[in-house]
Amino acid sequence: MAGLRWTEEKPTGAGWYWYRGEAGDMEPFIVEVDSSGCFQWPDGGFQEVKLAKGQWAGPIEQPEEL
Repeated sequence: MAGLRWTEEKPTGAGWYWYRGEAGDMEPFIVEVDSSGCFQWPDGGFQEVKLAKGQWAGPIEQPEEL
């Protein structure tokens, strides 16, 4: 995962991504973006990626098995 960078470009595919809000108003966290373009907030609410204001990094690759 080396080389991940924060960007305001929104994810266009399903997968796991880092997300952080605008102006550092929350700690970064990992979300799963589904095939319909939605993700779940830590409080349980859902939102469309296209409506979220913040920065993204990813997708995050799955770890290899031992």
